Amino acid sequence: MKYTATTDTILKKAPVQGSTLPEDQKVNVRQGKTYDIEKVIENDGLHSQVELAFDAGSWWIFLPHWDTGEAKPDVTPPTTGIVTAVFTLKQAHSPYLINGSLTFFEDGQEILKVVATSGINGFQYPGAHTIRGKGCLPPANDWKISTSGYNLATKGVEGMFYHITPDPRQGRGELGLHRDANVPGSSGCIVVRDSNTFNAEVVPLIDKIKNKQSQINLSVVYT
Repeated sequence: MKYTATTDTILKKAPVQGSTLPEDQKVNVRQGKTYDIEKVIENDGLHSQVELAFDAGSWWIFLPHWDTGEAKPDVTPPTTGIVTAVFTLKQAHSPYLINGSLTFFEDGQEILKVVATSGINGFQYPGAHTIRGKGCLPPANDWKISTSGYNLATKGVEGMFYHITPDPRQGRGELGLHRDANVPGSSGCIVVRDSNTFNAEVVPLIDKIKNKQSQINLSVVYT
């Protein structure tokens, strides 16, 4: 098998965000680089552990960044349906975690609003979105949330994860929507602060619409 990187990415020793790994636990890979794969060892949602040929060892990859020659999770933004979302947060220099909101709309009418955040405390000020592993999701009005979620055991997710594209963007990647499962805040993902709300309201909403639209238009607005 041959895997080709479709964007600049990394090989890593654990199925976590690359920005959280020490330098000796990851290898930078340029777009277009091809590797011979001996076998796939394990899959974990959007991550896959593979054994490289020529005794190059086993590494984890983020599947949306690779052409594996097989069908893979849909990350190409199609025409979306009538459900959209807006994430808003009032940025500030603060040692405390700032909460914002994630609101879903159907035909322009609000159908669900939940408390959510992005980034960690101390890194939610204007411009902090450029800081990998700490800053909030970059502001833009053309993000997409995939409605094809994956159940990830990764610490900090430990549940459903919905990939956010385009990926990478402004030096940030492997981001998504999930519950706030561990230390409050995120490495850049949008996290719903209350796990019960996420599991009981957000997940069923996305499940309900995924057959009619594969992605949800998302605007990220900071004030």
